[in-house]
Amino acid sequence: MRTLATFALGTAIALGLPASLEAQRQGAVEIGGFGRFTTFGESQKLDPALGGGGRAGVYIFKNLLLEMDLSYADADVNREPTGIAVFDSLNRVSHTLWNYRLLYNAPINDKFKFLVGAGYAYDAYGRQRQVAPRGGGPSGLLGIRYAINDMWSLRFEGIGNWVGEDADTKPEARESHVNLGAQAGISIALFTSPRTPKVDTVIQRIVQRDTVYTTRLDTVRVEVPGRPVVIGAVQFAFAQDAITPEASKVLDQIAASLTESVNMSRTINVQGNTDAIGSEASNTRLGQQRADQVRDYLVSKGVAASRISTSTAGEGNPLAPNNTDNGRATNRRVLITLSN
Repeated sequence: MRTLATFALGTAIALGLPASLEAQRQGAVEIGGFGRFTTFGESQKLDPALGGGGRAGVYIFKNLLLEMDLSYADADVNREPTGIAVFDSLNRVSHTLWNYRLLYNAPINDKFKFLVGAGYAYDAYGRQRQVAPRGGGPSGLLGIRYAINDMWSLRFEGIGNWVGEDADTKPEARESHVNLGAQAGISIALFTSPRTPKVDTVIQRIVQRDTVYTTRLDTVRVEVPGRPVVIGAVQFAFAQDAITPEASKVLDQIAASLTESVNMSRTINVQGNTDAIGSEASNTRLGQQRADQVRDYLVSKGVAASRISTSTAGEGNPLAPNNTDNGRATNRRVLITLSN
């Protein structure tokens, strides 16, 4: 009961952190369950065991999760010289493992993240006859997260924990040892931001930061010195430069406005932007490719190429944080601004 109360207290503290640390973000709170396979240090004289457990945590910084997990398994004692365990109810040890860690989620792409974590683990053993000495020490984790969507994800991990020697443990002195394990499970993220990025969200950000959004140049009325007048914004799929059907609708309106006689003297700049996944050099190239695709599309709709200049900001002009799927989708865009 004491260990259960400790876990409940730690979980309550973790779930309360977002309000105090103002760390609200996509996946601010994560809970989940997993199955686990554990191999024990030789000195523990326990056979490998299957078990399961649960976890709870909170993102306290960008991609950095403070979490705890609790797992349970029944292991058979192996005390025979032959190495063969005696299977009976008095020959089983319950194993409860507490893990507290900081876990960094390193984005690989929109679906996969590499997991690396470190923290403290505590092994608790029990049965009718106490056998394995309890103890705690440093622990580590390496794994992969696969995002099913913005809320659900699968986690596959290898973990290990080291426990130091202690001559005063009962019923016998504890030798230093390393326990290793593999676990797989599913997690759900709570308090997430909207799952589907919409052009309207991008427009709102552009209006707030750049000044005005319109696809008809003759409606432009507001200008702020030192800021460009944005007349269009279109989004792209991850690592792609192809014009989407949604983007073509916006570009068709812009092209129609640019080819009206009253606007024939207008020139525009097309700037390509990306999310922060990948190298800076590759994102700079991708931003230019997106800008070129938009220019070519407008030219195909009758806008003279001489009226269009292109540039790339790569990952250097984000509108939203790059630590969420929605934020990265918002940043994968091309801005079309008036040059005169």
